[in-house]
Amino acid sequence: MNILHDKLKRDLIHRGFSRRSFGRIAAMITAGATLPFYNEPALAQLSKIDAPPDAVLLNANENPLGPCREAREAAARMIEHGGRYRYSEGDRVQQLLSEQEGVRRDYLRVYAGSSAPLHQAVLAFTSPNRPFVMADPGYESGAGAAAFIGAETIRVPLMKDNGYAHDVKAMAAASPIAGLIYICNPNNPTGTLTSKSDIEWLVANKPAGSVVMIDEAYTHIAGAPFHTDMVAADKDVIILRTFSKIYGMAGRCHCASGPAPEVGRVQRRHDADHGHGRRQCESGGEVRDSRAAQVYRRRA
Repeated sequence: MNILHDKLKRDLIHRGFSRRSFGRIAAMITAGATLPFYNEPALAQLSKIDAPPDAVLLNANENPLGPCREAREAAARMIEHGGRYRYSEGDRVQQLLSEQEGVRRDYLRVYAGSSAPLHQAVLAFTSPNRPFVMADPGYESGAGAAAFIGAETIRVPLMKDNGYAHDVKAMAAASPIAGLIYICNPNNPTGTLTSKSDIEWLVANKPAGSVVMIDEAYTHIAGAPFHTDMVAADKDVIILRTFSKIYGMAGRCHCASGPAPEVGRVQRRHDADHGHGRRQCESGGEVRDSRAAQVYRRRA
């Protein structure tokens, strides 16, 4: 199969990539799962340590409680279907999330972990001519993908005088041609919050053509407001949610939401990688009751 077809090559050249970079981009699309920054197993290997059984592990931001009882039972029920790919389970999760979040179903995509949509968004929206903008310090995974394809990463320091929140005004001004502006809220590794009003200001005042990605991996735990209302309003945003933190299912399921044009570009990079537009979600029942987040707070 010709991964870099003529239309995609023209798009890459228009975005500032040279023909010499095509091989590297094709490697990221087709063999991306082998790259050290790409997927959940690869990133888990980077945080692997030899620790005694009674060690308190803080190196991978894991949920020590694991999945709740309902999720374990749903996963167990899937074992009898282990010989099937069960693509329809991803459809069920997509529909349930659409109903819970109040966004169109075609605005949602389900992935097996957070790395794929993050890295494919970097490939979709950044280039040698369009930088990746992030906080400093911040979650470095997107910067690794940007470096691999030759896109510049601009790091904007957190605000010391404002609770180490993202400096959204400085991020908006970092480059007039920014491709992707990445907000992890609460921020990883500092755990600090950026207000919803500041993020709304960034979306309203970002450079024309830029996309804001809001990674809400830890938002359930912080009790902070979500931003799916901006997706429903067709703003230029992509939101990442994970099941690995509050739901205790590390690397099992993740979703991206955004207006159809933006999330569609991310999905097309994913389809080129995997040859289809679906990924199996091992236990579709785990999202049926959004109250599971409250269960974890009580257990904690």
